[in-house]
Amino acid sequence: SSGINAEYGENMASKIRRDYPGTYTHSIQLYPDKLSFVSLKTQSEHLIKYIKNLHLEGPVTFIGHSQGALTGRHALQNWSDHNITTFISLAGPHMGVTKVPSIKGGSNAYQNLINDTIAEICYNEAGQEFSVCNLWNDPTKQKAYRKHNKFLSGSLCQDKISKRNDCDGQSDSLKKLDKLVLIGGPQDGTVFPFETTLFGYYDKNWSIVS
Repeated sequence: SSGINAEYGENMASKIRRDYPGTYTHSIQLYPDKLSFVSLKTQSEHLIKYIKNLHLEGPVTFIGHSQGALTGRHALQNWSDHNITTFISLAGPHMGVTKVPSIKGGSNAYQNLINDTIAEICYNEAGQEFSVCNLWNDPTKQKAYRKHNKFLSGSLCQDKISKRNDCDGQSDSLKKLDKLVLIGGPQDGTVFPFETTLFGYYDKNWSIVS
């Protein structure tokens, strides 16, 4: 599954077939390019149905890149009888993102203005219909984030304060995995902070907490 660029997934599948002859691969090309702006919950629900219709015999390895890693994780957490044993996340923004790559070197005042504007757009019902807003996790606006974010804070039970009854079931679904592989680093250049790919994130003081 490859969130933004479906071609990325097909190229990876080709390399796996080349290096590991006889390995069955299937590139999932859902919501490519502009369609990737559809809400992540909708994408994840479609992903579950898509994989089920493949009727794959286990064990199954799922590789998700970027947004595809996050929708894949959501699918696993909400699919109790999955037969996926290995989940590989490539640059998956699991704790969300903040800051815009194109202005990462801008002044703090300019960056704060941009963050405030995006938060105003995203932290409401209309904004949460878009994947970009599902990912936006402003460490300085956690009250609004927890109230309005329907995906990270909501559907993924991301926050320890979550009291939803199905959160324990989501944890059990992840525990069915034999291997969880997280790959990400500062060289990525598009995911901020890069530690989000490893389940780290900023606290309210903009310090990284693992």
